[in-house]
Amino acid sequence: MIWIVAALLVIAGTVGALYWRWRQRVEAEIAEGAEIEWAHLQASEPALVANLDRAKFNEIYRRVHFPRFPGYVLACLGAFVASLPISFGLLAAGVAIAERFHLTPSSVELADRLLVEDGRMRLVRSATPEAAAYYVSDLAGFYYFFGVLVVWMLIVYFIMRRYHGRRPGYLRDEILRSR
Repeated sequence: MIWIVAALLVIAGTVGALYWRWRQRVEAEIAEGAEIEWAHLQASEPALVANLDRAKFNEIYRRVHFPRFPGYVLACLGAFVASLPISFGLLAAGVAIAERFHLTPSSVELADRLLVEDGRMRLVRSATPEAAAYYVSDLAGFYYFFGVLVVWMLIVYFIMRRYHGRRPGYLRDEILRSR
């Protein structure tokens, strides 16, 4: 498990470095676009930018025109990787607590009740009752899968809520809002 998380962290670091490099190029293009837009607004609508200095305009222009989605996707992927050990630890602790307080039946009891009939499994007739116990104990992976899935859905929910909550308006609206 540690090697998988380490490999995912290396991949996330590489993607993060590529994102940083892409971000630098986009920032340069946005700065160039801000120059052009500032000159256009100075000529065509001087009243709109009358009380606005150049640095504040560049900040507003960047906030409006910078693509935010790739950064949020990277944050989401990073949260996915970081949540795996925590999720597995919490799920294992939940199973241990449930077994400690006898809230769940043992796999042998469950296999005897559900799968074993006349000393053989109902599903596979040539298997022994011990195989039924192993089969039932492997069904716990089902709960781990859905536990991780629920955690990931919560991560996506919180990140997308933040993404849409911080969405900027149009350039004109943001300039008017900044006054």
